[in-house]
Amino acid sequence: MLRTSHHSNHLTSRVDVSGMKEANDCLQDAQLFEAQAKGLPYTWRNSQDDNPISTRIDHALINQAWSLAFPDSYADFLDPSQSDHAPCLFLMPSSRRQIIKPFKFFHHVIDHPEYAETVREAWNSGQFTGTDHFKLVRSLKVLKRPLRQLNKRHFSGISHRVKEQREKVDTLHRSLLTVPDVPTAREEHIERDKLNVLLKAEEKFYRQKSRVRWAVVGDRNTPFYHWTVSSHASRNHIHFLKDADDRLYHSMEDIKTHAADYFQGILGTTDLPA
Repeated sequence: MLRTSHHSNHLTSRVDVSGMKEANDCLQDAQLFEAQAKGLPYTWRNSQDDNPISTRIDHALINQAWSLAFPDSYADFLDPSQSDHAPCLFLMPSSRRQIIKPFKFFHHVIDHPEYAETVREAWNSGQFTGTDHFKLVRSLKVLKRPLRQLNKRHFSGISHRVKEQREKVDTLHRSLLTVPDVPTAREEHIERDKLNVLLKAEEKFYRQKSRVRWAVVGDRNTPFYHWTVSSHASRNHIHFLKDADDRLYHSMEDIKTHAADYFQGILGTTDLPA
């Protein structure tokens, strides 16, 4: 057990906590934490009729890298059937379905020198006929592909780009502090400007993806940005819904249908009179 609440008698009797602190210290040292879980609250029972006890001694553990790669993953503890242990099924919904992501405008692309020309060329490339509103919508749609390509070409894997550029600048710094010369000094200035552009883009990227109050927590704390983004993504994903009769809906289609029915019951029918 990792907490006293993992014991069915934690509210009525003293729970043996031997080894609990050591287990949590071990997880902290290994930078592991429990994945989001659903299903049965306890995973083992002692099979004693006169003194039934259930505990959660089985855990699904993940690290930050896993949370970033699979933000909507979760553990489902199932019916144990004839066993005294509940089996654990680990689910990764995003890896089972392909989702066409809607276009998202990233603020950091505005700072790139090619941004204005990219927008100008795309905007003037199409000759549309129709109402002003129609032409505006079509022109905005044409912008999506070149802006995606601009972002991918210069800012994809932004944190990795920052790391590589910082290493390049550090190497030039060491050269200047060893055998300074004009070409190296000029190169260092150019590469340092590139690093500053990437740092600004990285900061904007994680500011946009997360919803914390950055004025409070500070700027360019990228490990914190990573953690916040992945934590929000995991918490915000809907794994299941429960209706008024305690029925659970797990599949994406059932969740969509139940949500639509629920809000239609509140707001009324969507069919308007002719």
